[in-house]
Amino acid sequence: MWNILMDKLPTEYKGFPIDSDFRVGIQMFQALNDKELMEKERVAVALNLLFLDKENIPDLETAIEGINYFLSGWMTDRIEKKKHDIKVTDYDIDQWRIYAAFRSQYGINLNIENLHFWEFMALLTTLDECAYTRVIDIRTRKVDNKMSPEAKKALREAKERYNLEEEEITPEDQDIIDNFMKYVKG
Repeated sequence: MWNILMDKLPTEYKGFPIDSDFRVGIQMFQALNDKELMEKERVAVALNLLFLDKENIPDLETAIEGINYFLSGWMTDRIEKKKHDIKVTDYDIDQWRIYAAFRSQYGINLNIENLHFWEFMALLTTLDECAYTRVIDIRTRKVDNKMSPEAKKALREAKERYNLEEEEITPEDQDIIDNFMKYVKG
């Protein structure tokens, strides 16, 4: 098992050099969650981002193992993944909250600093209370029957404000959009 206290942060996977920059990890998450891309395209983008030597890339199975290792190898807690896990972070929507937290808590300017992705994730997941962690708390907190009606209403409104799930467009809304686009196109 790999250990930050004794081992250097990995810069290769099974002998294949990888780009370990935290920005690459973020871009890989974005690509792998991009619903506009087909599954093969998502994986191809992630592979292209991760592996540095474009002339010497691993076979597909090894490459996918490398992606999983890079994106989750830092996590040592035994967390059971639930089937209906909600998305709690969006690196575009939450960018300023994350940036400000790193500046204020660690003195790190993420715009110019170079961090290994695992180092970035370790720091991100252990932030003290801040705007980012409060939003994550809102996104993950459940409305409890023991809450007062006012507290339930406030939490539902906050959850709606910070919700990351894409809402389905109703057929009625799509008709309105289509009619508007006809007008715009002339």
